[in-house]
This record gives sequence, C-alpha cells and structure tokens, in this order.
Amino acid sequence: MNKHVPEISRELLTGTMASKRERAFAGLLMELADVLITHANNQDAPAAPLNLADRVTITGRQLVTVAMRLRTSTATSDQLHETVGLLAALAEVLRLYADNLTPPASAKAADPPEPPDQ
Repeated sequence: MNKHVPEISRELLTGTMASKRERAFAGLLMELADVLITHANNQDAPAAPLNLADRVTITGRQLVTVAMRLRTSTATSDQLHETVGLLAALAEVLRLYADNLTPPASAKAADPPEPPDQ
C-alpha cells in the first residue's frame, strides 16, 4: 500500500487516474478493509457462542461490504455466491427462530365482548 499511495494520491488529485485503475485500487482497499475487520472481530470475539443478534450483525456487515463492491464494480462471482449462501442460511435460521416464538399476549385472540345488559 505504501508503495502505491503517493502515485495513487497524485493521480486522484490531478484527475489522471483511469476509471479501471481507480476501481482496481478500490478493490484493493476493500480487501485490506476485510482483513482489518476480520482481525478486529477475531480480537473482539466473544467467548460464548454467537447468538442470533450477533449472526444478523455479522451478516449485515458482510452485506454492506458486498454493496460497496457492487458500487465499485469490484465484486467477484465467488463473493456474490458466498453472499447468496450467507443470506440463505440466515433466512433459514430466522424462519426457524420465528416459528419457535410464542405469539405476544396482544396477538392472542381476544375474548368476545360481553353482550350488553338488557
């Protein structure tokens, strides 16, 4: 990164960087960001197993990364297929979780109203 940053900075400032090269550099930055995020997440990893909220949070972060790659045209087929798998697995877990939830008290059928006194 250090080797390329001065040249990249100059090209960006002067507007001489080709869009293809700019996208390639963006892809490198995203790869670096992935490495740094993974490293930080591994250091912060809870000792307890991940719960559903943790899993949704992690998948959300991965979706943001994929969105950025799609914007910069740096997403690969493998990355998109991996995302499809993550979303399918998350959808299944959420479906199972939802099926096991008990309905809230307000969602239960209410008793019919008493007839008025006559």
